[in-house]
Amino acid sequence: MCAILVGASVNRLQAADTGTYAPPVSPRATYNFNPGWKFIRQDVTNAEQAGFDDSKWADVSAPHTFNDVDSYTAIISHSGGDRHPYAGIAWYRKHFKLPAGAKDGKVFLEFEGLKQAGRFWVNGKYVGKYENGVTPFGLDLTTFVNFDGADNVIAVKVDNSNDYKEEATGTDFEWMGRAFNPNYGGLNHDIWLHLTGKVYQTLPLYENLQTTGTYIYPSNFSISNSTCDVTVESQVRNESGDQQSIMLSVAVVLDGYVCATFKSDVSDLVSGESEIFTASGPLTKAQFWSVEHPALYDVYSVLSVNDKVVDVQKIRAGFRKAEFRGGVGTGGVHLNDQFVWLTGYAQRSSDDWAGLGEAYPDWMHNYNAQLIRETHANYLRWMHISPQAVDVRACDQAGIVEVCPAGDKEKDVTGRQWEQRKEVMRDSMIYFHNDPSILFWEAGNNSITAAHLQEMVDLRKQWDPNGGRVVGCRTLNDPASTPIAEYYGVMIGQDRRTDELTNNYELFRAYSKERRDRAPLVETEDFRDEAARRFWDDSSPPHFGFKKGPNDTYNWNSESFCIAAAGRYNDYFMNRISNTDPNHSKWAAYASIYWADSNADGRQDSSEVARVSGKVDSVRLPKQAFYVYRVMQSETPDIHIIGHWSYPSNTVKNVYVAANHCEAVELFVNGKSEGKVTTPTNGYIYVFPNVVFRPGEISAVGYHNGATCNDVIQTAGEPKSLKLTAFSDPKGFKADGSDVTYFDVEVVDAAGRRCPTDEARVDFKVDGPAIWRGGYNSGKVNSINNLWLDTECGINRVAIRSTLTPGKITLSASRAGLEPANIEVVAQPVVIKDGLE
Repeated sequence: MCAILVGASVNRLQAADTGTYAPPVSPRATYNFNPGWKFIRQDVTNAEQAGFDDSKWADVSAPHTFNDVDSYTAIISHSGGDRHPYAGIAWYRKHFKLPAGAKDGKVFLEFEGLKQAGRFWVNGKYVGKYENGVTPFGLDLTTFVNFDGADNVIAVKVDNSNDYKEEATGTDFEWMGRAFNPNYGGLNHDIWLHLTGKVYQTLPLYENLQTTGTYIYPSNFSISNSTCDVTVESQVRNESGDQQSIMLSVAVVLDGYVCATFKSDVSDLVSGESEIFTASGPLTKAQFWSVEHPALYDVYSVLSVNDKVVDVQKIRAGFRKAEFRGGVGTGGVHLNDQFVWLTGYAQRSSDDWAGLGEAYPDWMHNYNAQLIRETHANYLRWMHISPQAVDVRACDQAGIVEVCPAGDKEKDVTGRQWEQRKEVMRDSMIYFHNDPSILFWEAGNNSITAAHLQEMVDLRKQWDPNGGRVVGCRTLNDPASTPIAEYYGVMIGQDRRTDELTNNYELFRAYSKERRDRAPLVETEDFRDEAARRFWDDSSPPHFGFKKGPNDTYNWNSESFCIAAAGRYNDYFMNRISNTDPNHSKWAAYASIYWADSNADGRQDSSEVARVSGKVDSVRLPKQAFYVYRVMQSETPDIHIIGHWSYPSNTVKNVYVAANHCEAVELFVNGKSEGKVTTPTNGYIYVFPNVVFRPGEISAVGYHNGATCNDVIQTAGEPKSLKLTAFSDPKGFKADGSDVTYFDVEVVDAAGRRCPTDEARVDFKVDGPAIWRGGYNSGKVNSINNLWLDTECGINRVAIRSTLTPGKITLSASRAGLEPANIEVVAQPVVIKDGLE
């Protein structure tokens, strides 16, 4: 059992010169509540009763979704389709016991979310409900649980029906549309059990608990002197039965060492009341959070009653000075007094993974964030609904600035639907108010009225007044919104557009200039085109180019997609740094839609089972666009040859090289120069026409101030064998029922080089305590979860999920005519005692 204890072996705050910090012991402890649930994907009578027999139900652990097996299965377009992921009732049950001493305090459950709605019973008694399907929420179990080692059982009835309506009003939630919010039903986020004393700091879970937690923010910056003030506002509740004299003390800790300590005044709090306790003080030698150096501190807030510690809470926070300026030459987002060009992607908040859905372990979310940073991106705009808590934490750690929406579709709403959206924004502001990576609260995915925008700005002023964040909208058509918005979002805003209200281009241009001069203008989802990973170019087998089908809107292969993407990015970048057109803005941010191919059900007009706008596919295998965006977003010389060098004999084609910060690029085939190009197309693409394919090696060299950067590709021989590579949590693959190991399967030649034009079936066999989850082929229906899969461009990726049984797992891959491959991983035992990890 691995409780997260915020107390240790001393009972006082240590001074800054005493070395590493050991927090005081307190009643607070947090347990992982993910493992060991029973599950059934149907409605069951009496399943809420404590004595119900669930022994025949499936064993699962959270995060869990019951739509990992029936998504990414069918081609669908605006004209219709036949995809039917399960939507309806499912049940979860879990037995657990509380540790000794818990009866003297409070018992809370924190769900980081579920989809869509849940009803909860503990020991057969109804506890509460949850319906918005977006935000984290909490439950107070104190009066429902059994103590002293007695058994407890929690039952959860989950409903992800596509037509789900709010129980009290009969109103549906605007963001239920599957095209905007893929419907991965279930307990699809982390779950935590919190134990506290009777005098405690609340959790930032407004839904159900109506509590606001602890708000930590910096002020009074001196960037040059590396100083700021830190303020901690902690909501404290007294349920001791008597008045208590309480003091809040704070330790700000970095890498285990105390950097600052300060405390509040003593205040009397009567039983049954809550009060905000405030402590603040200076932080010297501060390491400020930035996209290049995302420093994160551990902030310990300690409650004492008559010098006795009664609660210790640890919160991860980062301190940064954020300014949002308008104007040409001076406008944009400034972090710590430095202009930051925000560049990156838009992504569905489901952030789904083919074969796993929305339910995959935290380490894979961290991997995803680090992969984004590998392209030198530092900006992520989540779409339609608030992001998952695990993704926000990953962006905090990676240095990725985020746009956080509330919950919407693509229009303004009124009445109860508008109130629902405001509630989600409020709850998100409260839950994420300590996450430095969030800079933007997005009030709508499309234009809303000025009055509605003002309500959202008022929410920020109420719930996040000191967080260094701003409120805006993806699109604003109402001129009355201009003086209200704190930033201005656009969609495909670089194009010449007319004003949507008046059809007048001059008016639109005037709006853009006025807004540019007031606050940052950010692109939220540009370049909505699509290209599947498997189409190299017109000269590459087996497809020899993309062949447009009846449902296809877009025309790109990987090569042409990269060239078009470079043109789009260059338009923004050059406009950002140019003052030659006063009617355009110095852009503060650029987001290309999507980061990863997504199960955007009903939105892709293509022959794919996913929307394929991503720079990586839905199992995070890089496309050629991944490398081109890496080059374009680099601040140092970088270069990439688009494509491969394993063509049929007699192939003659243009070779395209993406390069940045280079005066010239030279191409070589087997050491012989094909010429030097000094002027790029689309800002970044160096074109070498009519290059004759000759087996061997192709290389590109970029020249910059006497230095060089280079890229090399070798010709692959005939397919010889299969190769398997395993990827697990760096801390080890855990037998906790929810951990994942994924495997790359490649077809390689005798020298171990990947065969880039290989596309054929590979069969798999898995032995040991694991659940097969497989992968997908974006252009084939029903490829999900099968024990076979085609390679695409010589590679694909499959996954297994752990069970609660530790042991050795063997994966085998085979194809007739190739040497097979085998690989072993070991699921390590996890201590789970009484249902708690």
